[in-house]
Amino acid sequence: MTDKLSHSDVFRSTTFTPDTDMVEPSRFRIRNVKIDGQGAVVKVQGGGSHQLSFDVLHDCSGCGNAINQVIVGLAGQDRAQASVWNGKQRSGGGLKVVNADTPVAALVEDNPGLAEWVNVSCDLVVPDEHGVYSIRARYAQSYQGRLMTPEGRAIPQPEYQEVLGWWKVDRPEGPGPESTIGTIAVEA
Repeated sequence: MTDKLSHSDVFRSTTFTPDTDMVEPSRFRIRNVKIDGQGAVVKVQGGGSHQLSFDVLHDCSGCGNAINQVIVGLAGQDRAQASVWNGKQRSGGGLKVVNADTPVAALVEDNPGLAEWVNVSCDLVVPDEHGVYSIRARYAQSYQGRLMTPEGRAIPQPEYQEVLGWWKVDRPEGPGPESTIGTIAVEA
């Protein structure tokens, strides 16, 4: 069972406030975060697997022809838990396979037009001990990541481990409070 927490219950020391966009400058924006179908801030009875969904708008004109990812996980962990978006410069458009017939083949969105908001989802595992866990997001620029849009989820994809290691690339402590997109409070 999940319940919503009030802003003051959880956010005493972070810059995140519910119902606002999280922005990774010059890369992507996130909005409409839901944990277990609720809002961006919930309290739960015990840890375990919880579903996370949100809208992402990836628009990186400076990314060239690189393949980009949006990855998510918990603050303080060494690696991201999931890759949820994989694509070229802009979200939306059609699905395609890049680097076909190579070891780095991957499903991506490749939108030649204006970036579009797309919905993504994944499961995150929260420790089964009392505490408040910040969910954070950041970019990666690996060759492979998962595309967890409704269309992407219809196609079996592995969870590529290399992209999850980007959690601390250029950020030795991992993504900071400015990267918080939601919070799960585990009750005793």
